Amino acid sequence: MKDEKLEGILYYLLEKVNKVSRRYSQKVFDEQGWDITKDQWLVLKKIADNHRISQVELARALFKDTAAITRIINLMVDKKLVKREFRPDDKRQVELLLTNKGQKMFDVMLPTVVEIRKKGVEGLSTIETEQLKSLLSRMIQNLE
Repeated sequence: MKDEKLEGILYYLLEKVNKVSRRYSQKVFDEQGWDITKDQWLVLKKIADNHRISQVELARALFKDTAAITRIINLMVDKKLVKREFRPDDKRQVELLLTNKGQKMFDVMLPTVVEIRKKGVEGLSTIETEQLKSLLSRMIQNLE
């Protein structure tokens, strides 16, 4: 059986969507003068969604290894966007929280990020978007 051309392979297209999206997002972030990367935005978003999260949970949620997430967190702590605090019920464990500056940055960036997401699905109906999410979720389940 002959293999498809690379440009016709679903996994290649998924990877390309991811790369193009990241590049576009970073361009917009830079144009806005935000000293933040797409990975740092994802950290802000995940912490904002959870209020408190461990570094291990964050790494797992963002598909990053512990060394990569540590580097990102250290940069964000240096920028005073994120802080580390001991868990109130277990002083051996550290959780990540947004600082006031981090929360403000998240709040300022969110409308622009929502617009970036809308641009990515421009021309797709709500039904098509929901179908795509459902199909991608099934693919993930197939491979986990």
